[in-house]
Amino acid sequence: MTDDLVEVRIERRAGDDVVVARLTGELDISGADSTGQRIAEAVPSSARGVVVDMSELEFIDSSGVSMLFALARRVGSRRQELRVVAPAGKPVARVLDIVEFGRAAPVHADVDSAV
Repeated sequence: MTDDLVEVRIERRAGDDVVVARLTGELDISGADSTGQRIAEAVPSSARGVVVDMSELEFIDSSGVSMLFALARRVGSRRQELRVVAPAGKPVARVLDIVEFGRAAPVHADVDSAV
């Protein structure tokens, strides 16, 4: 699904009971709310949690960061885990480091370590 500048692909990893949301493009105010909503709705109550893979995301602004914090609260309230993939050295990883997102949810270098 494409929402303005961001594309979201949802995968269910049955063996791991985890939903993986892969984001590509740019996550800004034009798509942050709908992206967060789509990810949250894709996580069934039976899942252990969700991994948001941002390894192919080129840009994230404050609305995208806010969406991640809200998603962390939402899945946490359901006793599920949120993990984010943002490889070191990429602009998205730098933004998440600046806002100390790791205090809200773990940030990993790749999907396999996040799962």
